[in-house]
Amino acid sequence: MDTRKIAVCAVAATLLVLGGCAASPEDELKRQEMEADIDDILSQHVDPDEYGEPTDCLRESEVRHYRALGTRHLLFEGRRGQLWVNVLRGRCLGLDRYSVFIMRPTMAGRYCDMDHFSVVDRVDSPAARSSCSLGMFKPVTEAQVKEIEERLEAR
Repeated sequence: MDTRKIAVCAVAATLLVLGGCAASPEDELKRQEMEADIDDILSQHVDPDEYGEPTDCLRESEVRHYRALGTRHLLFEGRRGQLWVNVLRGRCLGLDRYSVFIMRPTMAGRYCDMDHFSVVDRVDSPAARSSCSLGMFKPVTEAQVKEIEERLEAR
């Protein structure tokens, strides 16, 4: 096979792989609607005296657990029951409730806006699937988290 045929085959194979990975227009619309629903829930007023102000960073010692809420939001659960949703700087491909995160904080002992983390699927393989960036941490109520989780489950 000459180099031209090899190049044509390589391009065709690449297009087939990329085409198979693309989301359908219906799936993309559902994802956008879900993200809009979550953003709407997060826009509800939360008393800053009771829950705190949005912040750029959280100390690792404040955080007990974190998990995904869709492909653009992470829930951080604090040691004293405080909850924050981090609105990522962009959509994080492969992020779901089965993901494991490998955080790479830029400041020791803190998770901050613009820090990067890797997403690993513990079910399929231990290899990292994508690298994503944290955004701001917004304090939320248990009711907001419950509403987000109910909408995620309903889809």
